[in-house]
Amino acid sequence: MSKAIVGTFNKIPKLKSSHSYGWARTWSENLDIPIDHTNTYHHVVYLLHGANFGGSINLFGGFTQELKDSVDSLMKADKIISLDIDMPDYGAMLKKRKDVEDKDWCDALSAKLLTATKLVSSDLEFTHLAIGDSHTASYAPKDCSVVKRDGTTLRGQINSGFDYILEHIKPHHKSLTISLGNIDVRHHIVRHDTNVEEMVESLKAFGDSTGLDVEYSVPWPIEYEGRKLPKTGFYKGTSFYGSREQRQEVVGRYAAHMERLGMRTVSAPQEWYLMDCEEYAKTRMEGRQSVHLNPEYYRRENWGHIDTTLEEFFG
Repeated sequence: MSKAIVGTFNKIPKLKSSHSYGWARTWSENLDIPIDHTNTYHHVVYLLHGANFGGSINLFGGFTQELKDSVDSLMKADKIISLDIDMPDYGAMLKKRKDVEDKDWCDALSAKLLTATKLVSSDLEFTHLAIGDSHTASYAPKDCSVVKRDGTTLRGQINSGFDYILEHIKPHHKSLTISLGNIDVRHHIVRHDTNVEEMVESLKAFGDSTGLDVEYSVPWPIEYEGRKLPKTGFYKGTSFYGSREQRQEVVGRYAAHMERLGMRTVSAPQEWYLMDCEEYAKTRMEGRQSVHLNPEYYRRENWGHIDTTLEEFFG
């Protein structure tokens, strides 16, 4: 019986430096199931809606026969598991489009998708949970559940009593990696003159309250300001707030206070913080227009360091 992780209307990219590929690879590693980049038929389909799915579909180039063939393959599956979210009604979305003429086919798709079940990574039986914002997979160790929610800020979680994280902590979890703070550094701390030390203390207080073994992510280095970003990364019309020097100082204060409080941290290699900022963006981050790390440099990839055994070295 064939099983695979499959994309929806956008096939899972093969480009290994892609953030979307990185999310698919994380699921693939955790489920020990291959990625299908072609959207062909499988008995059991784990449907990945895309790292940046926002609840609607954008079909660049319109609804093509290739897209219909992909959906037909999905509809033939014996079992469909929706990864991360409740299954969207793609049939209803397609039915509204003028370029999709067979409305009965859309209804059949809706009916098929109603049979799907949902799988969230925190339900997997790993004892370690990595959870936080869209950067979470970058900080996650091997052999752990990985849950992300795009746009999640440390300030927002402090204000909500860390409700999102608490929702995903299950009885089988013994330890946590919390990935928060990068969005706060990029957009909010300088803008609101936020007390960084108080934020870090609130984060530690929450971690202590869980009774679990917790590690905390240190925000990434600050890339150069000329890097173009997609509008999805903007807040109030800007891709960041504050000069690079101001935000760099914030990261330094953030990390230093973590150390003073004795917090166990997970951080990018120290040499990254000393790199030329443009070189860092070009060689460690994803593509040109992204705020995310290149998946080839994730923690699970040993931050891009290649470990070679003696046997491999001598071939």
